Amino acid sequence: MTDDVPQFTGITRYRDPRGRFSFRYPWDWHTDRLDQDREGVMLRPDADDPDTYVAAWVSTLPADVTVGDLPELRDGFDAGLATLPERDVLEAREDTVGGAVEVERTVTFREGEHIRQRSIRTLYAGRTQLVFVYQGATRGAYAYWLPMGNYCWATLQLAEEIWYGADPELGRAAPGAPHTAAAPGVPGHVA
Repeated sequence: MTDDVPQFTGITRYRDPRGRFSFRYPWDWHTDRLDQDREGVMLRPDADDPDTYVAAWVSTLPADVTVGDLPELRDGFDAGLATLPERDVLEAREDTVGGAVEVERTVTFREGEHIRQRSIRTLYAGRTQLVFVYQGATRGAYAYWLPMGNYCWATLQLAEEIWYGADPELGRAAPGAPHTAAAPGVPGHVA
């Protein structure tokens, strides 16, 4: 990491092997597998810095999520984050888009001798949960790589069936008709 801002040197796209989501990222970032049998990817701008990364994964939920579930999802999300040592919530936001629910937090927390900064965005759509994490090993690393982390999030695309499963209006639309399912805070998608 230098004092200069990160520069685009080339872009590629991560595509979930099952076609559920994709997003763009710098081609020279290092790709790692996620632990705990998560279905997704971890990308690191520097192979020697395992604590600065973008990670995204998808899980299938046991039941459909509706916008009415937002209070419970928010409370569970916050309860999980509360377990982080010396956690400080810098930003908190939640929103609903059609039938989907988004919960987002930016936090700092202590890990060993270091204060980390992390943004966690979780999108619940029908029975699908997408988690997107951007973390800096330090606050400085977070700030330095933030434009690239935001770029990855801004280029996120979800599979049509995820949007259709979460939004009853899209599910009832005429076959073959174009649909737009986008809102502030949630990456755009044009079917």
